[in-house]
Amino acid sequence: MNQLAWVVFIIAIVVAWILGVFAQRSRVRHHDAMGDPQCGIVVFVEPVRWLFIIWGFTFFCSGLRRAGGNQQVRLFRWSSRIGSLFVIPDLMAQKRLLSHSQRLATLIEELADEHPQQQIHFVGYSTGCYLALEACRRLHRRGMIRKVVLLAGTLSPRYKLGHLAGKTSGIHSFSSPVDLINGLGPLLFGSNDRRWGAASGMLGFRDPPEFVAQYAWRPSDMTLGYFGDHFTIVSPRFIAKRIAPLFDDLPATRTTLPQMHPGRTVPDQEVSRRRRRT
Repeated sequence: MNQLAWVVFIIAIVVAWILGVFAQRSRVRHHDAMGDPQCGIVVFVEPVRWLFIIWGFTFFCSGLRRAGGNQQVRLFRWSSRIGSLFVIPDLMAQKRLLSHSQRLATLIEELADEHPQQQIHFVGYSTGCYLALEACRRLHRRGMIRKVVLLAGTLSPRYKLGHLAGKTSGIHSFSSPVDLINGLGPLLFGSNDRRWGAASGMLGFRDPPEFVAQYAWRPSDMTLGYFGDHFTIVSPRFIAKRIAPLFDDLPATRTTLPQMHPGRTVPDQEVSRRRRRT
């Protein structure tokens, strides 16, 4: 391939990427703040916006709607421009992350005042998990957040969750031992809470309190489009099957899920039996 061909090839790649980013932003605008807040509110905390792409949000919304959920879904944006390009600055800038977690806590308090009768849930993805947990920690009132769902979190397995007792009715953390990004990234550059070694999104949390349920990836999840990596965890089919039923305000699953315990994964057939009884 001669020099001119390489230039044309690179230009084509850049143009395709730019068009892809614009198309993805259009889909994000379509989903953001859609749904009925009377059915509950889900705040999705974005991960680092690598290559200026808002990862996971549209897939999550698609999966929630696929499961019959009509909650309003709101995207919490925080990633910086330099972080969107190089990733590492947003991953390592703990003070900046904590500043955004305070902004997120303020948003939750405003939503709770506007919708006092509705349940509010957090879904954090990757670095968004750290922001969601730190925002819970900063809430001035207890019970404003119903469920916290953590998808492939990039914080340390030694992160202390006990201080969140009473701040939420339950934390559900999803991890995968084959998530190489959560293995190599925090090992080389540190986790969001500035510890070195594989993150909780790969190993799970150490000695979590009773209100934390942990779910490790299993090969059967591949049938739902989740292959254990850092990106397919937001497969719409996986979201519809495994994540959406955790929200109590999903009509088809309200009060039907069994009691969660740390480290326990609820079998599909048990959930199905409980659904049929309702």
